[in-house]
Amino acid sequence: MTRIVFNLLTLLIFSGIAIGLFAQVVILPGVAADEARNFPPLEPYRAPLLAVGITFVACAQVALGALWALVYRAQAGVFFRPGTQRWVVTIGAATGVATLLTCGFFLYVTFAGIPMPDDMSDIGLWMASGLGCLVGVALLGVVFVTHRLVQRATEAQTELDGVL
Repeated sequence: MTRIVFNLLTLLIFSGIAIGLFAQVVILPGVAADEARNFPPLEPYRAPLLAVGITFVACAQVALGALWALVYRAQAGVFFRPGTQRWVVTIGAATGVATLLTCGFFLYVTFAGIPMPDDMSDIGLWMASGLGCLVGVALLGVVFVTHRLVQRATEAQTELDGVL
């Protein structure tokens, strides 16, 4: 990996973390307050949904941080060494928590419902959260396969180092 690619990836990853922080501190609380003010029946749902949204963004930030650690290890040439697994597992854990949050939200929308303004339907919210569950499960599958591949490659590299 060239230095330019590494620097570009680092810039993109840390920009994503910074944008997530801005969303957690400014955007999500502002949107929640506006929605509760414009449609008062949403007020009881404001704090729990805000907490779920902030936690979801935090999961993305943790995954981005672990991704940066993997990119750094690849740049340093120590990707297939012991220690890489912890970062893949961290990405998996963050993806798992985000998927659980999304599926919990999907179940809540499905069975409990959230009051909606007259000009809105909750079918879009239901479909988007259901799709989010499916995407999260698919990402967990990809992370699991990646985990197994990195584990086997690390074992092969360790064995090769022992032979040489």
